[in-house]
This record gives sequence, structure tokens and C-alpha cells, in this order.
Amino acid sequence: MAFGGFSVWRAASVAVVLSLLSALFATPVFWRPFSSSSAKGEWKQETSGYMCKGRAGTHGYCGYHFHWGSAEDQPWCRTKHGCGQSGTKGSWMHCDAKGVERRRVEDGKFYTSKQFKDFYGSKGKDLWTAAARYAEKRMSRNGKPYSIFEFRDYYIDEYGEEGWVKADPQTREWDSASLEQRQAEDGKWYTWDEFAQYYGNQKAWSSWGSAQQTRTDL
Repeated sequence: MAFGGFSVWRAASVAVVLSLLSALFATPVFWRPFSSSSAKGEWKQETSGYMCKGRAGTHGYCGYHFHWGSAEDQPWCRTKHGCGQSGTKGSWMHCDAKGVERRRVEDGKFYTSKQFKDFYGSKGKDLWTAAARYAEKRMSRNGKPYSIFEFRDYYIDEYGEEGWVKADPQTREWDSASLEQRQAEDGKWYTWDEFAQYYGNQKAWSSWGSAQQTRTDL
């Protein structure tokens, strides 16, 4: 049976194909490379590595960036200057999993958004959002507690995309930086584990959220 020059079967087939293409282009699978990767700088010169966009763009920090239909096993970020892998949504690269944000849950431990999704399933996104105030922070060289993205922004100009996350006791990058401390009622500064021991697990959650975060005695 024909309709406007097309059979019903052909029209249905075209609609199915378009629907599938639309779904695929909406997922990170189609953000994967269409060409070989390349490292280049602001003036298109060859460089030894890539740099994430950071706060300058969507998905600019290293993460899993889940959305409908995605299935990311490795973290990635959008890159500056079009370097890295190319795709329909722009350039990107895989990044160090140590540079991914983690948030604390009821057991007192930190987990990534991927771990939230794997463990909690459909509830993972909402629980991840609710845990934002309990994002992991570590102490930077200036004595301030920074989230992993703030930490990157503080060190990135000095150490580059790979250097800021690596362990070095002398320079205190993220991997070797000490855990955040907050001030308890007794005026002393505690890590989360010490805080929970001082207040008890139940009270520690509310007290941690309202406790002073920045030390002035350093």
C-alpha cells in the first residue's frame, strides 16, 4: 500500500532508522572518535598531553557524566583546543580515575557517581545529587579544603592535567593530600572519621555540614 510515493513499510523503516540514529547520537558512544587522537595546544602546535576544559564548558571536568543511554566504564572530559578524540559533540579524552569526584554515603566512605549508579540503580542519580554537600575535600598547599574540582583549578597551571592528581608528599597533589578537617564543638579539628568518633555516627552527619571548614591558625 503506497502513501505519497512511499510504501507504508518503507516509511516505517525510515522512521525506525531515524529513531535509532537519534538515540545513538544522544549517547557518549557517538562521542567516541571518528578520527585518530591528537594532542595540540592553543596555537595548534603539538603538545605532550591534553587539558580538560574545566569550568569553562559542560563536562569540562573529569567524570562519568551519565545520562540516558550512557554506559561509561572510564571517566572522560571535554578538552581544550580540539585536542584528543574528536566526536559530534566536540573533542574529549579519557582521564585519570583518581581525578573523579566522590561523595560520602551512610557507611562513611566515598564513592563515584558510577559506583552510585551501579549500586543504587535508578535511584543512583537522585542519591548522588543529594550527597553533594558531602563531596570529598582535601587540604591544599594554602591550608584550605578544596573539592576535587577546586583542587584541580588551584594546581592546574603549575602541574598540568596529569600532575595535579599524582602523589608527591612534597607538593601535596590530590593523591597525597591530607583529608579535610572540620572544627568540632571542643575547638579541635577532625577528619570525618575522627568527627564521627567524637559525635557518634548519627549526630556527625548534621554537625559536619554546619562545622567550620577553613582553618585560620595555619
